[in-house]
Amino acid sequence: MLTYRDVLDNDGLIARRRSGYERRAEQLAMAAEVDAAIRSKRSIAIEAGTGVGKSFAYLVPAILYAVEGQALDCRTDDYFPLPEDEEQTPPAPAPPSALPEDGELDREEDPFALRRVVISTNTISLQEQLFQKDVPFLNSILPLSFSVALAKGRANYLCQRRFASAKKAVGKGTLLEDDGGEEFERIQKWLETTTDGSKSELAPAPSVDVWNEICCEQGNCLGRKCKFYDSCFYRQARRRLEHANIIIVNHALLFSDLALKSSGGAILPNYDILIFDEAHTMENVASEQLGVEVTESSVDYLLSRLYNDRTNKGLLVEETSRPWSEERELFVNAAKQVDECRYRAERFFNELREWLDARPGSNGRVFEPEIVGAGLTEGLEGLKNALRRAEETLEDADRRQEYRASRMRVSALIAELEDWRLQRSDGYVYWIESFVARKRRRVAMRAAPIDVAPILREKLFNATPSVIATSATLTVGGVKKCERAEEISLDAIALSPDDEPEETRRAFKFFRSRVGLTGAAARSLGSPFDYKRQMTLVLAKKLELSEFAAIRRGLSEEERREENERRLCAALREYVAETDGGVFVLFTNAAQMKRATATLSDFMVERNYPFYSQSEGVPRQLMVRKFKESSRSVLFGVDSFWQGVDVPGEALRNVIIVKLPFLAPEQPLVEAKLEAIRERGGNDFQEFLLPNAILKFKQGVGRLIRTREDVGQVVLLDERVHTKTYGRQFLEALPDCRLRVDVFN
Repeated sequence: MLTYRDVLDNDGLIARRRSGYERRAEQLAMAAEVDAAIRSKRSIAIEAGTGVGKSFAYLVPAILYAVEGQALDCRTDDYFPLPEDEEQTPPAPAPPSALPEDGELDREEDPFALRRVVISTNTISLQEQLFQKDVPFLNSILPLSFSVALAKGRANYLCQRRFASAKKAVGKGTLLEDDGGEEFERIQKWLETTTDGSKSELAPAPSVDVWNEICCEQGNCLGRKCKFYDSCFYRQARRRLEHANIIIVNHALLFSDLALKSSGGAILPNYDILIFDEAHTMENVASEQLGVEVTESSVDYLLSRLYNDRTNKGLLVEETSRPWSEERELFVNAAKQVDECRYRAERFFNELREWLDARPGSNGRVFEPEIVGAGLTEGLEGLKNALRRAEETLEDADRRQEYRASRMRVSALIAELEDWRLQRSDGYVYWIESFVARKRRRVAMRAAPIDVAPILREKLFNATPSVIATSATLTVGGVKKCERAEEISLDAIALSPDDEPEETRRAFKFFRSRVGLTGAAARSLGSPFDYKRQMTLVLAKKLELSEFAAIRRGLSEEERREENERRLCAALREYVAETDGGVFVLFTNAAQMKRATATLSDFMVERNYPFYSQSEGVPRQLMVRKFKESSRSVLFGVDSFWQGVDVPGEALRNVIIVKLPFLAPEQPLVEAKLEAIRERGGNDFQEFLLPNAILKFKQGVGRLIRTREDVGQVVLLDERVHTKTYGRQFLEALPDCRLRVDVFN
């Protein structure tokens, strides 16, 4: 039987294909843990440093398990040593004939039922790496046949029925009208050639308004009654998922599937094994996906899709434009109900703004239900009934389905509004957010579970035979790292959490408790990189003017802040110049980043540094692409640049961290989490704020060294690493590297 060592070890299948392949003890140790966890139906958390090759370490044992019992292909050894850049045709996927048209086999009755592995990532870049690079490569070298599918939400696929209907309706009040012409023809030509029907294949991407009119959407499907049923892109994608051994998905879709399964629905088919890569993001993504969000803009958009008297567009326009009849009056009445709901929505959100304005300094948290009335809900109920009556008069199946889908969207909005307004969910925190969009002040109603651990434990971990959670950052200190690769055991040693060393238990305690993976074993593996040679940690000391020093100089608190901003910008000039660019500057505060951007723009121009700042509204992917085009680029970023950004090589050789990344305790969700810890007698700083900051700090530092050839420095400008007792914990969480302390006067 083929094993993971036959693939990953010296003289393995990968080594035969790739010249210069280097065996990595950390990778083999991780593969051993994954293999043992899968086969013993246990769960495990694995921290594996950058450069371990985590994807192959979990993909290989997962694939071998999924196709276990399959006869090996009759391939000669001559197949494997081909040059890496020579194109190969991957083996054909296994035939899907074992699966029925709908549903799944009973695995307990059928020992040959399809074994299915779901791999979930947080970032698109890792998802693309797995689907487009890693899995196809393994498919080309393994003497086994397996299939892989990329799971996307329904709305990612074009609906041919809706497209045909929209094509006929151009010029009759549809949202396609403005974009009509070139946009519509471009999609038509693409439709004639695409085999996938996914929006990601359509470049440039269509406008949001256009795509929403032609995509597949929940509740707007005729099923087998649709004339496009056999060629339906979404149905074909669902079939690929049903027949796939490996399904690649993102965390957001996975947790959406979890929420749907609680109400009897599903996005993903059942699976045996779940692998969470980038698992450090699990808690945050679960909170977002299991929560509630209703924005002023989303309500306005839903109503405009139905009817907009100003632009004379929307679903109702075609029917209300017909000659008078009793049926037409039903549609006219529905249009009037839309206008009534728009009026009620404006009043509803104004009341929320007034509630917020009456509490200056408030973080927007709502402690009691029914702070606003049910006027909007009542209006939407009237609209829902009007749409139902109008829908019943339609003979055209396509139009009737559009009305039914719109009615379902209204029903879903009613449920969300009432869930929030009445605070129906126990263990949730509710709040209002205020923001500016298109020069208008808007508000959003939000809610999220305070503790996702019980939900994930019950609905996910206890319901899945084996869960593997992995990331480069899962531990908060306390784990002894092996300095030499040969010291790493290649046997599975972490299968029983009861046998773990105390330091391992402490190090993984935060992660396991926050996500509910409390019964899982854990193992921490280092990195094969030589950080002593590759990375220098620079600590700035006495950069900031202390409160005591400011008092001695007679400075007010505002003057002290301005002085420290001046010192920060001076230090940034110095450290950017030291490496002649090639710099990420990571901020924790968007306002501070914006001020620094304004102050240092002239300096960047004078030194001819290509300069990109997230405060200027440039999309993240575009910023990263432009940054890589020059070895002298400088990039200012906040939260999204601390993780999930990969810039190997000379382009990035200097990462400057302005502040230690503590969460703002006044944020409603964070505040509620801290309260929950205090209520059970815990220490909110030690149990939540500090470990959270350490994990994110490790993520930020991890942007620098991405390959064995990378060299550079990480600069920390935060004085607290010297002055606070917890400062040492941040330093101990990093790999052993060179240290330099710069003392400022």
